[in-house]
Amino acid sequence: MKSVLAFIFAIGLLVPGIAASDPSDCGRLMYQINHYEGMVGRAEQFGKDDWAEKTQRHVDILEDRLADRCPAFSARDEQQEAARQMALLLKMAATAAAKFFTMGMY
Repeated sequence: MKSVLAFIFAIGLLVPGIAASDPSDCGRLMYQINHYEGMVGRAEQFGKDDWAEKTQRHVDILEDRLADRCPAFSARDEQQEAARQMALLLKMAATAAAKFFTMGMY
């Protein structure tokens, strides 16, 4: 029985991509990359160079993880990149509008 479990465990180590290509995992990684890229911009806006550098390194790690686990998701074409940039722009505009209309309370 122990040898069967050891064999199954060894097969699991040899084929790590089977469970890693879960679409929800890929979507979660894309969400995290987009979030932390926004944080890099925010750090640069506040002049926090160390924060921006460390956050950019984290984004690079997440992008490498995405490339390993989800090759179809990691290859960004021009349309995906334009959509991502538009989403970041809309997020910044919404934040600015909220600050303006609430007179800085938000």
